[in-house]
Amino acid sequence: MRILRVIGISLAAALLGWTAAVAQTEGDPERGGQLYVENCAVCHGVDGKGRIGARLEAFSGIDPTAVIAQTVTQGIDGTVMPAWGAANGGPLSDQDIADVVAYVVSAFNGTEPIEALPEYIPPEIARLPDVEGDPSLGAVVYQTNCIACHGEEGRGRIGASLAKSWPGEQPELFIRQVVTDGIEGTKMPAWAQSNGGPLSDIEIANVAAYLLTLTSAGSSPAPTTQEGPIGVSTALLVLAGLVVLAAVIGIAYYRRA
Repeated sequence: MRILRVIGISLAAALLGWTAAVAQTEGDPERGGQLYVENCAVCHGVDGKGRIGARLEAFSGIDPTAVIAQTVTQGIDGTVMPAWGAANGGPLSDQDIADVVAYVVSAFNGTEPIEALPEYIPPEIARLPDVEGDPSLGAVVYQTNCIACHGEEGRGRIGASLAKSWPGEQPELFIRQVVTDGIEGTKMPAWAQSNGGPLSDIEIANVAAYLLTLTSAGSSPAPTTQEGPIGVSTALLVLAGLVVLAAVIGIAYYRRA
């Protein structure tokens, strides 16, 4: 009993400490709406009614600020909800989280306008040979579903980097399977409609094709060794020419002597 009492006191103290810390950071719901769209809407829906993540119900009764802030900051073990707080390896600062919480509490209680999702225009990306999906349409799927975790051009953010060479002889099929089924035991959920996700098979094929166009993203041209306005190879040729010229002059001089 004493141990349970100590644990209860410790938990209460931790919650009170967390509440105090959150209270010190005043959230801006307007800025929080932008952050919510960029980071949270992909899973929870722009209206908070759930998508691949939990519904964010209208909050009534006690102030949920501390609980939401703790959930966003630390994530939830055993679920696909990652830790978004910078202290836990995530991309959001304490102020960012306070702003998101202020927006969530106010918007889904009807006291703040719901932020609208942006519209994306498909870029022109050449289709890959022997790949089923359309990478141009896949870029839009990526922007609206993957960028929050995997970052711009697949460079990684709170999820893995995707701008890489994919394994196997049929990497398109491998990517489609991962997106369709997710990865058990990780924060990567199953995105296919057949597994309860929001994406159709065509959308998954398109985003797989787009990811394959990122295999060389971030790679830079091979560096050329150069010092000043003249390259090393050019300098060596000039030096060799000077040596030959000096030798010719020397031979001519000795012959005259």
